Amino acid sequence: MDTNNPDARRSTRLSRQIAIEITSLDPAVDYRVECTTVMVNAHGCGVILREQLRKGLPVMVQLVSSGRINKGRVVFGIPLSDGSPWLTAIEFDCPSNFWGNTDPPADWPLV
Repeated sequence: MDTNNPDARRSTRLSRQIAIEITSLDPAVDYRVECTTVMVNAHGCGVILREQLRKGLPVMVQLVSSGRINKGRVVFGIPLSDGSPWLTAIEFDCPSNFWGNTDPPADWPLV
């Protein structure tokens, strides 16, 4: 990976539909939703949500299948049509193979 290139990917993206629950960790934001990922990587995921979440919002992502959790934050949201729905990106605090891929890409941490 080219670390001098700000557009370089930190880990390979995979198109995966994985059921997750997203919960706000900000006590001022009462938010919890079950949804499905559209993309995952070692650093987070992309999901489509009905509402916009503020950039920087701390969240917990929980795998519906196993209950495994990881903490992160919203890094951006892009409206797909007239403000709804929103393609939302979540970045994990600690990159890993959170998704449990049996054969993860070589650039994913094995933790």
